[in-house]
Amino acid sequence: MSVVPSQILYLEHGSSRLYVEAIQVVSQRRLCWARPTLLIRGLPEGATSAKRQDMISGTVRSPEQSSLKLYDLEGCPDIIWPITPFQLAYDLDFFSLIVQLKLTPNGDAQRSSRRLSEFIHSFWETHTDIFRFNSASELSS
Repeated sequence: MSVVPSQILYLEHGSSRLYVEAIQVVSQRRLCWARPTLLIRGLPEGATSAKRQDMISGTVRSPEQSSLKLYDLEGCPDIIWPITPFQLAYDLDFFSLIVQLKLTPNGDAQRSSRRLSEFIHSFWETHTDIFRFNSASELSS
């Protein structure tokens, strides 16, 4: 997958999807500097990516009928993350959800930050293998 700055990507873990904006990609180290923008919780675990995407698209069409929880991550810290688990996002759904959040803000930045921290911690515990360097030479390059 080729990623360029400003591209919207996402990570899925458990019942959550984290959307980020790619700031910079360090190809030699296979890392991405990314800015978290939106966290969705309440997706069905074990469902296919297509089923999850359908649920997100349904939230765009009928937000008042959705069981998904949306968190605006504006102001949360950037992350440096291995590029491999990221997937390219459907921009239309992402931007529609961001607009919805901005029009009806929940005003709880601390809760959003806490949810992001929980997502990162859980992802890291579950996928420790992708955070290991393959060799000491990667540290020195």
